[in-house]
Amino acid sequence: MKSILITASVLGAAAAGVVLYMRNRDRVDSAIGEVKDNARNAFRKMNKHYRKVEKNAQHSMQHAMS
Repeated sequence: MKSILITASVLGAAAAGVVLYMRNRDRVDSAIGEVKDNARNAFRKMNKHYRKVEKNAQHSMQHAMS
């Protein structure tokens, strides 16, 4: 009887852990999606500014050579 009670407690705790994991998985997936979107936006913004700096540097170099 004692071993049945212990087994039932362990199985109940495992089931509760699975339920909590499944319930929070959507939040984790959405948070990962937000991080990916923010990283993609930061990369685009960085590239935009890099191209501007590179264009200005090329323009300055052409005037310096003239």
